[in-house]
Amino acid sequence: MMNIHDLLEQMKKQSGSTPLPMKLLSQLDESAVFEHVNNKKWLYSKTAVPNKYKLLMSIAAAAALGQETCIISYVKSALIQGISKDEIVEALLTARFVKGTTVISASLEAMKLLVNQTEKLT
Repeated sequence: MMNIHDLLEQMKKQSGSTPLPMKLLSQLDESAVFEHVNNKKWLYSKTAVPNKYKLLMSIAAAAALGQETCIISYVKSALIQGISKDEIVEALLTARFVKGTTVISASLEAMKLLVNQTEKLT
């Protein structure tokens, strides 16, 4: 069975560096790191979506959520796995677009109010 040191080394090989959150978590609760890795293995064992696209989606999701540490970790992994800079940039731009559209969606009730106010004036 793999120990936590070996697991962190494996993470380092996959992403170019040991993710700091995982390193710190390993000092607090090693089992949580193993659980995280098992969840990732489970996700990447699914075959409907190629793993390359899962990684690009991870970059986009981390960017939309504003998680800088995760973005860097995923981008390093993507580069190691041969994903091009252009593909990574498009994932980031997709996240930017989707995140931006949430402003419009979140403003739905305000827009209804404004439309109703405009209709009352005419």
